[in-house]
Amino acid sequence: MTHQVPDEEWLFPATLNSLTMLGSVLRRYLAHFPVDESWIYPLDLALCEAASNIIRHGYPTRQEADYRVAFSHDAGAITVMLIDSGVPVPAAQLSSAPSVDDALPELENLSEGGRGIALMYACVDKICYRSDGGVNRLALSKMLPPVNR
Repeated sequence: MTHQVPDEEWLFPATLNSLTMLGSVLRRYLAHFPVDESWIYPLDLALCEAASNIIRHGYPTRQEADYRVAFSHDAGAITVMLIDSGVPVPAAQLSSAPSVDDALPELENLSEGGRGIALMYACVDKICYRSDGGVNRLALSKMLPPVNR
């Protein structure tokens, strides 16, 4: 089943108070798809962790900052992209992130700084990150469940 749901993009203030609205916007977008809360929750958790990282680490000294979130889909997956102009994710953190073939480490064995990335990888099927020209883009993708016929 192909859904004719348009892509959406939202602008949020880089404050922790924006996370509640972010979760609401995610659920409103996903209302058009055959997914339930048990499917939505992990994506919401990864999304709020990523946004929290932008807020706390990407903009540590900027009071008036914002970030964008773009929602899109294809026949098999939902993708949520976070876009900001804050401090990029350090390459060392990304290089230590688990690959698709690696078993995820136990959370209690990670330092506090590494738990968020491991959590995001545990919640979604694919993560892509790039930073160029002062713009950071983090894409979180989660495969849609098979449709029962």
